[in-house]
Amino acid sequence: MKSMLSFGFIFGLSLLFACSSQDKSNQNYDGPVFDVAMQGVNPAWFQRAMEGVDYGIHRLDRYQNMAEDTASLFRKSLEEMDAHNVRMGVLSHGVFKESFLDKQPERFLLSYEPDLSLEDHTEAALKFEQGILSGKYVALGELGLVYEGIPLNTPNLFPYYEIAQKHNIPIFIHTGFSGPNPQRVLSPAFRIETANPMLLEDVIIKFPDLKIVMMHMSWPYFDEGLYMISTYPNLYMETSVAVWLLGDQLFNRLMNEAVATAGSDKIMFGTLQMAWPQVIGESVQTIQNAEYLTKDDKEAILWRNAATLFKMDN
Repeated sequence: MKSMLSFGFIFGLSLLFACSSQDKSNQNYDGPVFDVAMQGVNPAWFQRAMEGVDYGIHRLDRYQNMAEDTASLFRKSLEEMDAHNVRMGVLSHGVFKESFLDKQPERFLLSYEPDLSLEDHTEAALKFEQGILSGKYVALGELGLVYEGIPLNTPNLFPYYEIAQKHNIPIFIHTGFSGPNPQRVLSPAFRIETANPMLLEDVIIKFPDLKIVMMHMSWPYFDEGLYMISTYPNLYMETSVAVWLLGDQLFNRLMNEAVATAGSDKIMFGTLQMAWPQVIGESVQTIQNAEYLTKDDKEAILWRNAATLFKMDN
């Protein structure tokens, strides 16, 4: 009797383990990945900017080694994309972003980045529209208004928003976040409060059909960003930088709350690899390893939401 009870106990444990393993394997997503935030930058700028930086979220072990030069950035970024099935990427910033596009035009989409120093954007907005009509541009941004101390609800950019709404293309806008010691390293005009996503309410009221992707999970204004994507149908949140710089504990808390509250159909995957191409693969794995996400959640975040936004098929 004792041996039979032992056998039954062991058999039960084995069955439970097998079911648990099967349940976990059922959560795996092995389809394509869409990175909605990629850059073609000059690593030399980041090499200078990161000198002496090793504190807070900007500890060096979060960044690891950066690309030695632009050629290395191109090669390693493409290798990371190949290794982790990143089939598509949106190039949103950087003087070399069109070089990425030239290397693999079937793999990248190009976003228009306006000159924020202009006083009148009317003429530039018309050029933006010409680029849309010719098929060159599929989005607007990243709009890094915070680096110029410009609030998200500035009416100066309304000419672009009118055109984006007219042609049903999204805008990508920097919300929250900063690099290390932003006033000294990035821009003296940087003020984090200008990037509070609540300010987008004025934009939404003026352009109710405009699709807006709030970048970087809006941290440290995550709760405000979560309210916004929960309230307005055309607002989305994306993961770039937050997914690899905040650390697993904080990022997974934010992602878990975002999916539980607003749904995985409101979140898109982005990396903004800048000068650190290895974070592409690390970021994909962070989403893949999130046990609180179902397979459908992962597919929505890693591919389907962006593919739908840009009207693409698998």
